Amino acid sequence: MPITKHREKILEALREWFRIHKEGPTLEELCRELGKKPSQKATVQKWLQTMRGIDIEWDDNMARSIHLLAPEPEEPEVQLSSKETLRYLASGLAEWERQKPEKRDRVPTGLRMGMSFMYLASLLKDEKAPANLPEFFEGANKPLESWSLVREVKNLPSDVTLIDDGLISDFAAHWQVTGSDLERQVQESVLLDALNHCRGHQMDDEYRAYRKLIIEKPVLSHSEYRKLLSSTQLRPLRKSLLETYVDLVDFAEELADLAEDNAYHFCPRCNYLQRRRSDGTYQCRNSFCEDLCAELKLMPRSPIPKSEAKEWKIVTSGVYRYGTLPGIWEIKLAKKLSKLGLKVTLWPRVDKFDLLVEFGRKLSWAIDVKDWSSLDEEHLKEVKYQPDFQETFIVFPDEREKSLRTRVMRQELEPKLGGIKLRLIGEIIDEAKAILEKKKHARDKRMEKRAVPEVTEG
Repeated sequence: MPITKHREKILEALREWFRIHKEGPTLEELCRELGKKPSQKATVQKWLQTMRGIDIEWDDNMARSIHLLAPEPEEPEVQLSSKETLRYLASGLAEWERQKPEKRDRVPTGLRMGMSFMYLASLLKDEKAPANLPEFFEGANKPLESWSLVREVKNLPSDVTLIDDGLISDFAAHWQVTGSDLERQVQESVLLDALNHCRGHQMDDEYRAYRKLIIEKPVLSHSEYRKLLSSTQLRPLRKSLLETYVDLVDFAEELADLAEDNAYHFCPRCNYLQRRRSDGTYQCRNSFCEDLCAELKLMPRSPIPKSEAKEWKIVTSGVYRYGTLPGIWEIKLAKKLSKLGLKVTLWPRVDKFDLLVEFGRKLSWAIDVKDWSSLDEEHLKEVKYQPDFQETFIVFPDEREKSLRTRVMRQELEPKLGGIKLRLIGEIIDEAKAILEKKKHARDKRMEKRAVPEVTEG
């Protein structure tokens, strides 16, 4: 049979389908897989007829009986990357989570590709992989260390999962491939556009004000928002602000879990819009932030009635994930070091790194703060050593140590990072205190020496 574009597309669609499903697709489902409209079913049916008995076959009296007649063409042996598979799965789950329930009949591309790679890997290793979506979602709630797929992934926490309490886990959010996600990529570009604009015009203070705003006030009133647009410091970033904040009502209406709510609730830690659980209670949209709220016993914030929500603005979900959440730790560390009497500058040289800590003319630190759920060598190597300063650190929250195991893993990782050291926030504070105490002791010694009068022989 001659090779035609529609024949190859149909074969590819069916091969992908059978990697996930046991039964064949209906005509409507196959149309969707091919990107065709329901009105084009007759055309697809004609294409199928030309392939019947050669590539495919079905029983006219039995639903979902379409099947491939020939096995998939043999391919050369491949080495499947566990990391790439995880990234596809995480990306697909992130896209699945954003879809409204009534639109989840189409499996996101990333999830389909990740499951296909899992299937192929299981064939190569003679192991079992999820045969369908229900089996995959059941496994996604279990620790990844039980998956044979991830054995080659180093430094994987023992309790990490892809799904946590019905939401995409913090680990999956970190591993998702943002470049294949247009919506998330656009939202990330808002932050990047603001950064590039400020770097191009050397607007260090303006950038710092913008970053503090999205971290400390991810939700604000329309009146405050209008004042900020015309303020001296943020007026140069007016375009970025217009893209950073959206109307709370419009944002909430896109979220299926809040469709029936009469009021909007906000996380007491990050101040962002919460999600509603199936039992009617509320929790932060970030599972790790929710755990911290419970640990710190933070009291709920006052909700905003739906009738008043039109008077409020909120940062986009992409800005929240990549700007607000990590920024909370950056500001927290800056405040702790400042209380010790140190000079601390947030996002110096227009965000060349996160914190510049100055002990005096002869000693300063460059710090990048990372709120990660796992240590990944590739991501660590993306952080640049800063030769203009005496020390360069990558710093993690102490609350992440259970999953990161920084104290153990840094012995293996630091020699590969070109002089960069890995620390926890608590360790950085202790090191800073030790240096200040040593400087104080040396200063006291000098003062004592000056205070002792010289005795002359008479």
